[in-house]
Amino acid sequence: MADPWYVSLFRNYAKQYDKESFTQGTLGECDFIEQELDYDKTLQILDVGCGTGRHSIELTKRGYNMTGVDFSEAQLRRAKEKAQAENLTIPFLLADARCLPFEEDFDAAIMLCEGGFPLMETDRENAAILASVAKSLKPDALLIFTTLNGLFPLTNSLNEFYANNTTGGAAYESDRFDIVTMRDRNVTTFTDDDQKEHTIHSNERYYLPSEITWLLTDLGFKQVEFFGAHLGNFSREHKLTSLDFEMLVVAYKHLTANALVQRYTAQVQQNTLTIAYSIILNVLKTLHTTLETRFPEATATSLYQGYMDMSYVGLVTPELKSHNLKLAIVYVHATGCFELWLAARNRTIQDQYREKLRGKVKAPFQLVEKEPVVDAIVQVVLDEHPNYDDQSSLVSTLCDRIAGFLGDIHAMLV
Repeated sequence: MADPWYVSLFRNYAKQYDKESFTQGTLGECDFIEQELDYDKTLQILDVGCGTGRHSIELTKRGYNMTGVDFSEAQLRRAKEKAQAENLTIPFLLADARCLPFEEDFDAAIMLCEGGFPLMETDRENAAILASVAKSLKPDALLIFTTLNGLFPLTNSLNEFYANNTTGGAAYESDRFDIVTMRDRNVTTFTDDDQKEHTIHSNERYYLPSEITWLLTDLGFKQVEFFGAHLGNFSREHKLTSLDFEMLVVAYKHLTANALVQRYTAQVQQNTLTIAYSIILNVLKTLHTTLETRFPEATATSLYQGYMDMSYVGLVTPELKSHNLKLAIVYVHATGCFELWLAARNRTIQDQYREKLRGKVKAPFQLVEKEPVVDAIVQVVLDEHPNYDDQSSLVSTLCDRIAGFLGDIHAMLV
């Protein structure tokens, strides 16, 4: 019986593989992985279909604990050579992703550049890979992987994509994309590491986001997110569209209370959390002092530090005081934005002014509807992307924008 196409492809195709265009984005992809890991270098991470080890090697150089697995001896041999050249010790193991020899051993897993999934010749085998990876992960874990985007071939030409985006040792020509099975049967021509040319018939599965969601939620993942997989530039800013050849999937298994506290403790131990928090508070303290100078007729109220929700300083002008209202310059931790809120002395006054201002609030201001824990009547964004590297300029910008909006707010109350 002939070997599956992916076995034939990777039998002697490691050095040539490293020359392919789609393997050149390692650094930017690892930047994204680090962000999703919250830079927690205590985590044990599994690299499924690690190939020549490019992501495992780069993340190990950055201080992470990596284990790489692959089905190809040639790929693993190359990965070990590259790691040894960097004086890195990384376990690179020969394993079948459909039946990995692990059980709740890892805090996170990555499976990038079609690391096994979705190369299998049946849907059952592809599903087995996801199940095997899920079994390898602890109850509270993160999975990041890329796969072929089923939205792409429905509206785009695969052959046109191959012609415009393929450089290196391999060439692809789609023979037939089956819209019923969502499989592309293509002819792959490549030159192996001994400079011999080969032609094989490939069979790859394209997945719709809804299919991935169903597969992962069935395996216990509680949160599944999709993004466009841009080579070397993975980002949450790249929302998945039909123009993306690959989709980037970020999935979380259920986080228990213990796991959440452990993650928080790890971040505190790294000291990055407290340092970042102190930077934000320092800006607000400086802002408080500056407000007293910029608005001498007003009263700047003391800093409310808050924690992980919002922190703010208040400003009460004579006009606002006559209405029993106040301003709050709020840093919203969940969004990273500074906002200006019009608030009231108590909830009764807040409700009264919400109704009085209904219909009078124009963009960029927003009327905030009544909710149990919301203290704003009207809100507007002051700075969506604060620059903490120049805190003096940041505080000055915030004050300028407060001054600009203050007249608009006073006019609403007339």
